Amino acid sequence: MRLVAFCGVAVFASVLANSAQGQTFDAASVKLTGTDVQPFTITGGPGTNEPGLFRARITMYSLLARAFDVSMDQITGPAWLRDVAHNYTLVATMPPNTTKEQFQKMLQNLLVERFHLVFHRETRDFPGYELVVDKGGPKFKEVTPTKDANPDAASDMLLALDAEIDEDDSPSLPPGPSTLIQSSRGGKTRTKYQERTMVEFVSNLGSLIGSSQGKSVLDGHPQPRVVDKTGLTGKYTFILAYNDASMAGPIRELLSARIDPDAENAPAPIAGDPDGGLPNIFVAIQKQLGLRLDKAAALPLEMIVVDSVDKVPTAN
Repeated sequence: MRLVAFCGVAVFASVLANSAQGQTFDAASVKLTGTDVQPFTITGGPGTNEPGLFRARITMYSLLARAFDVSMDQITGPAWLRDVAHNYTLVATMPPNTTKEQFQKMLQNLLVERFHLVFHRETRDFPGYELVVDKGGPKFKEVTPTKDANPDAASDMLLALDAEIDEDDSPSLPPGPSTLIQSSRGGKTRTKYQERTMVEFVSNLGSLIGSSQGKSVLDGHPQPRVVDKTGLTGKYTFILAYNDASMAGPIRELLSARIDPDAENAPAPIAGDPDGGLPNIFVAIQKQLGLRLDKAAALPLEMIVVDSVDKVPTAN
């Protein structure tokens, strides 16, 4: 482990505030949200249709990741940071021409001022993989992107407990680039990637590898980083079905908290898996996609280490 030394974490928090002086929201309301409100709702901000208004129901873990522009596994601190039932409602306004970097500084200042955040930085090694084409070649074909798709109708990631199934036994998605995950209660997971590039595929693959091994980012485990070495440059549609050991973890509990397993809205078994058996993600990628994950050298990445932060923000 390589450490970046500072004279003191409290001094660093002061330096952060001074270096970002002037980078504050025009107005910001932040409050602790009740545990009955599901987090992960985020709209607006730079690069969206509402650049001057940011609204979120968000955990502290996610708020820190967004403020410092790092993945959640690059944040470590008190265990409660990862509590998905402990989240906040944030509404903030800013000039419509605010850049992403300025927005991040505004979030950092908000965390320092309203939550008394104190932190320092470290560098740690993360496991790495290279995604390559297996000896038999890819088992999917390049597709022509849908020209008449509504870009607002598709989402980069949708976690669905009970997705509709097409006649070809694949989850239904609106036209255009999308990713949809359908999970059963036993940890069996089917993901449909629609009109996605290999670069887009590997961007979240490390987290899927970690969670499938029961090492979820929400439990504080560093997620592998995956580099695309396939040489495939088109867009592709394919399904990956594998066993995910993490689906009994915190997110699973949150999503299933209001679902009666005997009720009509209970998740249906994943179609095409009558015996309940699915391979691990490494075997699934090789057998189903004709690709392979090769172990690579560890990658050094910067960590945000939270020394202290308040659970309850100061009053609006």
